[in-house]
Amino acid sequence: MDDLRAPRQSDERPCPVCGLSRASSEHVISCQADRIQELGRQVEGLTQELAALRQRLSVYENSNSPPSKNSLLYREMKNKRRAERMGGGDDENSPLKKPGRKDGHVGVTQVFAPTGSPIVHTMDRCPKCNSTRLSVTSTERRTVVDVPEPLPYTVREHVVNVYRCSGCGADELVPESARRELPSSSVLATGKKGNGVLTLGRNVLSTISLLWSIARLPQRKISYVIESLHHLNLSAATVGHALENVSHSLEAFHEKVRKKVNASKKANFDETGMPVAGRRGWIWIAATKRHAFVQVAMSRGADVLQRYFPKFRGVATVDGWKSYRYFLVLQRCWAHPLREAEILALRTKGRGKEEAEYLLSSLRAIFHETKSGLKEHPPPNRSLHYRMLRRLRALLSKEYTDADVLKLVSKLREASMDLFTFTLYRGVEPTNNHAERQLREPIVHRKIRGQLKCEKGTEMFSRLMTAVSTWKLQGLNPFLEFKRYV
Repeated sequence: MDDLRAPRQSDERPCPVCGLSRASSEHVISCQADRIQELGRQVEGLTQELAALRQRLSVYENSNSPPSKNSLLYREMKNKRRAERMGGGDDENSPLKKPGRKDGHVGVTQVFAPTGSPIVHTMDRCPKCNSTRLSVTSTERRTVVDVPEPLPYTVREHVVNVYRCSGCGADELVPESARRELPSSSVLATGKKGNGVLTLGRNVLSTISLLWSIARLPQRKISYVIESLHHLNLSAATVGHALENVSHSLEAFHEKVRKKVNASKKANFDETGMPVAGRRGWIWIAATKRHAFVQVAMSRGADVLQRYFPKFRGVATVDGWKSYRYFLVLQRCWAHPLREAEILALRTKGRGKEEAEYLLSSLRAIFHETKSGLKEHPPPNRSLHYRMLRRLRALLSKEYTDADVLKLVSKLREASMDLFTFTLYRGVEPTNNHAERQLREPIVHRKIRGQLKCEKGTEMFSRLMTAVSTWKLQGLNPFLEFKRYV
């Protein structure tokens, strides 16, 4: 009978966790519980790491990031826009528009008027057989545009008589001819540093300023260029002192531009980071149609706006930074929410992608219809203002489920009252592109120089950038303008 009983199933079996060949059920359960706890800790760590990486990525992939920081994302955006225009796929092999001007456009060729009589090239003898029996078979014309060869530097000694008036008692009077011929820094030094004051002339100071501000060269390369062109050997320290003198000469001009912006009816404002002596500083820009005020400050708060623009009562076109609430009338930039919605439409998936695409297309429609309405009925157009504001609020009142889309909707609700200001004031742009364009040159300087090293450096940077940006807006020659002020 014992041989006929069913064999008893053993409680021991291989453990799938630790690999033990003969393990009890209790051992297997214990190993699996430990493994679950270990996997839970790994999932928690990976979740925290993913959140940190997303936080770091948000610095680059947001509506305020320039394309240079974020080339992959902007490449996707560019392909998407191209596909929408062409009606094809969104891959890189989809057909492209023909680059350049459209067919039928009248070409434009740059023409230079000759500055002298033509130079006629003739030949008396054949270079091969030395024969004089030559005849002209054809005539060709070539126009060569060139500049004069740089001249070596000159040294002139100016003897300046300093006068005192016995009639009124005025002292240290300098002849007007000296003020015309000498740089302002040299005139101010007259009678204070004694004889033999050596200074750089207006042409040298203007060239140094032009190479620093427009060509963005460091001081040692400025020294090398001037030596190569004019055989004038200047140390990098001398170049630095020359830039300080130019900065001092531009102090009144810098203040004049600030007052112009402060009194304007509309202006664009923006800011970006700028390291100063290892600390976090900020480049502020305030631009009108003819003036651009640049100022480096150690704060990003409203105290900077209060210090430099206490009497500004115009329309301020700005982005979403909270410090700009200092101004009474705002025009929020449309480019930022449109770009942010476009990023969400590219990055999110599933239901969130559908919501982001719907929000993006609706915002674009509202924006373009508002601009079209202003072409027919220019500002102030209150009926268009309230109609589009109601339409935007209706769009934002819909139900959304994606967290990122809800965050964007919340921003738009907060900014809705300031998005259509351009329909009420003539000449106000719906985007802040003007300020961002004026900020490009200081940003390139930041990339090249890395940081500003002292307070004098911030003053010099602010004044020279204000000068060249304003002169560019006014279509003036920066070299000649530097000569006027130094």
